[in-house]
Amino acid sequence: MSSASHPSAAAPLSPALRSFEAEWLARDVTRVVTPLTDPLVSLRESAMKRLLRLGLPTTRDETWRYTNLRHLTSRGFVDAPPAATDDSVPTASLSLLSVAERAATVLMVNGHPSLPTHMDAWFNGIEIRSLRDLSRIDPGLIASHLEPLSDADQSRWALLNTALFQDGLYLRVTAKVTTPLVILHVLTANAANSVAHPRVIIDAAPGSSATIIEHYVEKGEHPPLCNSATHIAAGMDSHIEHYRVFATSAAAEHIDSLVIRQDSNSRCKQFTIALGGGLVRTTLEAHLNQPGAHLDSYSLLVGHEARHVDCVNIATHNSRDTRSTQTARAIASGTSRVVFNSKVIVNAGAVHAESQQSCRGLLLSPTAEIDTRPQLEIHADEVKCAHGATTGRLNPDMLFYMLSRGLDRETAQSLLVYAFLADVLTDMSVPSARSAIENALISQLPDSHVLQKFR
Repeated sequence: MSSASHPSAAAPLSPALRSFEAEWLARDVTRVVTPLTDPLVSLRESAMKRLLRLGLPTTRDETWRYTNLRHLTSRGFVDAPPAATDDSVPTASLSLLSVAERAATVLMVNGHPSLPTHMDAWFNGIEIRSLRDLSRIDPGLIASHLEPLSDADQSRWALLNTALFQDGLYLRVTAKVTTPLVILHVLTANAANSVAHPRVIIDAAPGSSATIIEHYVEKGEHPPLCNSATHIAAGMDSHIEHYRVFATSAAAEHIDSLVIRQDSNSRCKQFTIALGGGLVRTTLEAHLNQPGAHLDSYSLLVGHEARHVDCVNIATHNSRDTRSTQTARAIASGTSRVVFNSKVIVNAGAVHAESQQSCRGLLLSPTAEIDTRPQLEIHADEVKCAHGATTGRLNPDMLFYMLSRGLDRETAQSLLVYAFLADVLTDMSVPSARSAIENALISQLPDSHVLQKFR
């Protein structure tokens, strides 16, 4: 392992990037990292060198123009501990599964999995393995999911994750699994300025199906910066429903990267739910690589108090007869800011591709802000692509209509806010998860006591 060279003309490294490089170099000394002890060392070194060359993203980068990370890059970081330091219960704002379903839960603490012995590496048609253990047996399998590395600005933090993640989960879906599996990500640390790099790989075999829920919670007063990354490989005719739910306090900060690669006739439903955290930045890069691949992406983005939520979705159609839909609903109150930046790329040869982008924003405060930016980049003929984005306050005509039917103003306004989110909530196939998300959402909305009456 060696340090990357820094050209004299390059800008000096930020304190955060210097600390990440120091952690990378320290592993060479303290852990004797070699291809024998870490079969992914070459890939990790390549990722770190790319990041040092490119730097962490700033507002000058296209997909980061709305999110300033200076408060992060000006600090140095150390690795979060691999296990909780006490037995206190994680601070979770919602429980996503009913009592009968909670057996289908895998715990990860700061990116380190805790696999119950009774699972025996299998759960109802899902093979569950530690990435650290699997890398010693089949490093090529893991590398095939992590490569190719990207220089794109939306992938910089994913490069850091590839370089520094210590362990993670590999899920191989081999059957039609009916019970949802929850990955409970617990973030915990003893002091400030720590960072965790959770990594999850979901590999769906041809013809398989499953629902995977990644739920982020915290424990203690000092949640580490969470730089998480998930990769989904959807095989031919597979069906995957994936959730990422952020339900932490205002002290927590998340930077999450999700890559989806779809084969022929695969179907992926993906839900991004931002209900907590002080900073939540999510990226979705979907690659529809074979004919018949179909992606439905849903984003529920809630700005509350001073929260900053930035959601970037990029769907790339690489083959004919592919389809993608992106549906986002954003609500902002207090002094929060919510960003939805979506893009569809239709590459040459992807004829008969269809895409639809829909983003609607609802401002509940004069000091809140919502930014939407749908984009199309089309390099093929005979395609159907459309996008639309609107941001505003409650529709006065709808409010007047409900008032004319005898509802009081408070009730009418509350129902309109709740109905605004229906396009995302109604497509969730896990009733208990939907109910929990609805309850957590209502608690952050004005007049929540009124909305609870209609649950």
